[in-house]
Amino acid sequence: MKEKLINLKNEFIEKVNQINTLLEIENLNKEFLWKSGKLQEILKWLKDLSVDEKKVIWPEANSLRDFIWIELENKAKQIEEQRFANIEKEEKIDVTADFETKGLWHKHPISITSNLLEEIFISMWFKVEDGPQVENERLNFDMLNIPDNHPARDVWDTFWISDDINKDLQSWEKVLLRTHTSPVQIREMLKWNLPIKIIVPGRVFRYEQEDARHTCNFYQLEWLVVWEKVTFWDLKGTLETAMKKLLWEKTTLRFRPSIFPFTEPSAEIDVSCQICSGTWEKNGKSCSMCSGSWWVELLGAWMVHPKVLSGAWIDPEIYSGFAFGMWIDRIAAQRFGVNSSRMFYQGRLKLNEQF
Repeated sequence: MKEKLINLKNEFIEKVNQINTLLEIENLNKEFLWKSGKLQEILKWLKDLSVDEKKVIWPEANSLRDFIWIELENKAKQIEEQRFANIEKEEKIDVTADFETKGLWHKHPISITSNLLEEIFISMWFKVEDGPQVENERLNFDMLNIPDNHPARDVWDTFWISDDINKDLQSWEKVLLRTHTSPVQIREMLKWNLPIKIIVPGRVFRYEQEDARHTCNFYQLEWLVVWEKVTFWDLKGTLETAMKKLLWEKTTLRFRPSIFPFTEPSAEIDVSCQICSGTWEKNGKSCSMCSGSWWVELLGAWMVHPKVLSGAWIDPEIYSGFAFGMWIDRIAAQRFGVNSSRMFYQGRLKLNEQF
């Protein structure tokens, strides 16, 4: 019996040295250690041995089983290490090498426009701020002088987070997808780090019918200046400078009086349509971007309402502020001659590959 165990060990050593794959290891494991394996076949005769022989053979058999198991584990580890070494050798690259990247990727028009806007305003000494896309009702509405019962709430078709989350919250605690980036302005005012001169680019959400100028999610950029004795004249001059840098010197701006609950006075601002260049037509049809009017509403501008300043514990007798909000999507459409903002969200490679 002992001689059979020795012969079995020698046979295993010879075979294990010849294998090179994990599948061969699995087959060798079956051949020697499974219930129908060669070691078990030898141990079937153990019952015919005397007690003294069993005391010698049984430890020898256990020792052989452990030896086979350890050798198979070591062989598997060796094969894996060799496989990774081959991969490392075959796929080795020089990370310091320079290579041509032109044409391998394209920036999205909205990203290009957003970066350009940031560069323009940074050159005018504005800071770039950011905030969460899921906001609470207090920052998104209440502190902007739009309480729960205010009719201006109807202007913002809002995506509210599910009732399961909001049902146990106070009205001002309820969460929603932000309808504008104005909550970031409130967050900045609450820091009371005056004077304030910031821009806030970001994604916002409104539940509304989509057309050439409207989408249910879009990118907005707002600015905020809170300083001593700033006026609407400062707002107008800053805005005209920025828009002419963005849409070229020929761009004409039109200010229209408007009403916003968080501002006083307020204006909606249109720019001359860059799609139809004042012809009111595009490809023989009425321009879908300006609806044949030559003007495209791109932003709203306003002086910050004293109640909004007071709500952030800023003295409106000393400080005043102005702000605006613009649609980055519409600006991108105007700058690059795209006749519908919806095209930016449709994954059209023919569009993106132009940039």
